[in-house]
Amino acid sequence: MIREDRGGKGSSDLVLDLYSGLLIEIWDIVSALIGEAISALLFLSAIRSIADKYPFLNSLKVSEEGIAVGKVKEEGQNLSPLEIHRGFQSLINHLFQIFSALAEGVINKELFPKVIPKVKEADRIISPK
Repeated sequence: MIREDRGGKGSSDLVLDLYSGLLIEIWDIVSALIGEAISALLFLSAIRSIADKYPFLNSLKVSEEGIAVGKVKEEGQNLSPLEIHRGFQSLINHLFQIFSALAEGVINKELFPKVIPKVKEADRIISPK
């Protein structure tokens, strides 16, 4: 059962919106630090590594122009908020592992202030009241 929240939107929609915006923020920060081509490669690598477990993330479109989340929002509407949360959380964890290996934590220091509050917000959305 999907709990209705702010403005009549279901929890799945809220979690999708939150993580979609967060991925775009991550893209903006990372691509400014290391470039669009390398960012695209890293994002695609992270998506491929978890695609079997969370196939809805295959709908993310990544190119040197950025990341497009529209299709993932369509596919995610049939999923539970918890499944969406776990999928995006797994993707973000993979990205952080890649960024740590690549830049010894420099990228992650830039991302933590953006990511942690949004993940906590997603936890709040999916937690029963």
